Amino acid sequence: MPTTDYTLEWLLPYVRKGMRGTGNFEYRHYADKVLCSLHEAGVDGIVENSYLQQVTGMRFNDPQVPYQIKQLMAEALFYLLRHGYIAPKGQDSYQNAPVSHNYNVTERGREWFDGAEPLPEDAKGYMDFLRQLVPTRDPVIDQYIVEALVAFEHESYFATAVMVGAASEKAIYLLATSLLVALMPSPKRARLEGLMKKRSLNLLLENVRETIGAACSGNPPPIPYAASEGAAAHLPSLFEAIRTQRNDAVHPMNGMVSAPSVRMLLRTFPYALSTTESLRSWCEAHPGSL
Repeated sequence: MPTTDYTLEWLLPYVRKGMRGTGNFEYRHYADKVLCSLHEAGVDGIVENSYLQQVTGMRFNDPQVPYQIKQLMAEALFYLLRHGYIAPKGQDSYQNAPVSHNYNVTERGREWFDGAEPLPEDAKGYMDFLRQLVPTRDPVIDQYIVEALVAFEHESYFATAVMVGAASEKAIYLLATSLLVALMPSPKRARLEGLMKKRSLNLLLENVRETIGAACSGNPPPIPYAASEGAAAHLPSLFEAIRTQRNDAVHPMNGMVSAPSVRMLLRTFPYALSTTESLRSWCEAHPGSL
């Protein structure tokens, strides 16, 4: 039987699931919620006490809980504090210090706990999700995203933005290449081909946007809804990642990259990439049809 690799990244998804819907809490409530999540997943050592023992306030058999998990739960709490997902509960008087053993979930924390997107903090889980959602991916995109996750873990948010932007740029160029296959010989095709050769990214993005928009509209549209579903929502997130990479992260006069902004880029990237791959598959299967 494989040995569990106890790490903060391993525990955080269980913390997130267990804390969903939580408001005010004390540490003991937090610990029970996390252990409930671990128990549901069948993690070894998380054993429920008898009913009578639970009445006394101890839901799980404490001696059987692995020592590493107990330590990681404390580490995870400080992770939540450091990222602003929870905060010590304030008192009635503004002059009194917050209560150190009682916590509130912040608005940012509520959004994080209730979300369903893959966690950048859990690099393995994130990549497993990406591989499942998009089984056929360009290896260069994989490398960019892995490095983005490493940078995010080290709180290097400028570097994260650059890597996600580079992965998004690669995805757009791959989509443009597939569009060339689907476009019949025409001035539209010649223009797209010329933009790709010139590596004029801004003009290429606009051209791809217009081409996909025209191909996904009409009655019936040239590209069926089954292949283009989500394009209107997800393609702009790739464009935004590229804009952030080239403007906010790279330009020294801007410097507006933040943890929430790159988290948003990482959160939307798998779905955006899935959309481009669906469009690419249709284009490759229907040469000269647009």
